[in-house]
Amino acid sequence: MTQASIGVIGGSGLYAMQELADKEEVALTTPYGKPSDAYVLGTLNGQRVAFLPRHGRGHRYTPTELPSRANIYGFKQLGVKYLIAVSAVGSLREDYAPGHIVIPDQLFDRTKGIRPFTFYGDGVVVHIAFDQPFCAMLSQCLYEAAQAAGATVHAGGTYVCMEGPQFSTLAESEENRRRWSCAHWDDGIARSQTGPRG
Repeated sequence: MTQASIGVIGGSGLYAMQELADKEEVALTTPYGKPSDAYVLGTLNGQRVAFLPRHGRGHRYTPTELPSRANIYGFKQLGVKYLIAVSAVGSLREDYAPGHIVIPDQLFDRTKGIRPFTFYGDGVVVHIAFDQPFCAMLSQCLYEAAQAAGATVHAGGTYVCMEGPQFSTLAESEENRRRWSCAHWDDGIARSQTGPRG
């Protein structure tokens, strides 16, 4: 099977990576079912990359319907060691404008527990440390790459993951902003991505 060391999960608005050369599609089946689409493998700057549109081509899956475990397991089958998830998000900070890139370092899960969020269960109990949900080394590489590309990028931030596809109500957003200002968390971004999704 074709392999890739870098994986990219495209969120809303990112359904393909046109920059990939030598493209091929790979359809996989995993122990968790089928991923949301076929993986597109190709070469970018000498690196093999596997791309998957999170919601499938044509945006077929809502956030709650996503086969997150199948998506991530499929990347593992392809040999991916570094997985990058791209999400279109809103911000609870006025100085984070549309088009800015945020490389989060923390996660606040506000989903409702109606979708699978672990690879374990069914008699297998595994406790996993999750105090640092994002890879610091990969985050630094992404930050430096965004800077080199001339993007406005912010290092660090708390990603609030909510149950989509709806966005927060104004009251929910204000509560999140209030909580963070009381706790001195001034780095909030919010969206129904990440966390139990993948």
